[in-house]
Amino acid sequence: MKTRRGPAGTHRAFSLIELLIALAISAALLVATLFALQTSFIAYQVTSDQASTHAVGRLVVHRVMAMVRSGRDFRPFPSNVRDRYVSSDYLEFYHPDTGQVITITWDQITGQLRYAIDGEYEAVLLEGVIPRTDEDGVPVRPFLLEWEPGRRAYRVTIDLTIIPDDRISTDADGFLNDANPGDGMKPIRLIASAMPRSALF
Repeated sequence: MKTRRGPAGTHRAFSLIELLIALAISAALLVATLFALQTSFIAYQVTSDQASTHAVGRLVVHRVMAMVRSGRDFRPFPSNVRDRYVSSDYLEFYHPDTGQVITITWDQITGQLRYAIDGEYEAVLLEGVIPRTDEDGVPVRPFLLEWEPGRRAYRVTIDLTIIPDDRISTDADGFLNDANPGDGMKPIRLIASAMPRSALF
């Protein structure tokens, strides 16, 4: 006895269950691909933020140290003549090359490092500077002045802790990037020290 066959060229279609399984597999692959892309974008953003912050921060510290080397008449003074070290939120000195008084101030509320010339022109030097404490929980100020007897500044140290942010800029360069700050990234710490030339002679 012969069985009947359907018309030539006809094929059996996918069932609903097979179609749902195929869609589920495709969705899982798409989710995995999107997750991998998101992870790579986050890693790129973290690297970009850290590199940008580090470059701008080093530029600012380098420029401040260059001004300190040629500066004179530093402030603040020690409250006691026997004290050799003064930790402060600001640094002030006379720049003989320009004949101007330079004041660099850290605003803890806004996280900005600002500089002013003769107490008038003020601009943002750096953003994202956050407070830090030492091992004993004592706040660490960004400026440390070491004094010799006779009110003579021997060494100036800058200690900055900065949150990585690709938007960090300095008005001195007109440098500005437009990106969202990275959350949860490790802060960058920049430390530099310089001796005024007046302390060498």
